[in-house]
Amino acid sequence: MNTSTRYRTTLFAAFFLAVITLTAVLRGMEMVAATSIAGIMTILSAYIWSQTQRPSLHEPPKPTHKPRLPKRHAHHRRGATDVDELEP
Repeated sequence: MNTSTRYRTTLFAAFFLAVITLTAVLRGMEMVAATSIAGIMTILSAYIWSQTQRPSLHEPPKPTHKPRLPKRHAHHRRGATDVDELEP
């Protein structure tokens, strides 16, 4: 699913639930209105999550980070020994 399809679907569902909310408020059905408002909030949070976690196949891939090599400590130097010899 590409970005524009996801966006249109989200807008359509939010608009539908907004119409339900307004109708419920005008008819005095507060429970239906509260439920549809919760649905709008769920749809919007799902849209935001889908855009950040599941990008579309038609979007360019995000750059990946190269794995870092572990830092080398002083005792890992080439030729270093555990015991240093003292010069006379």
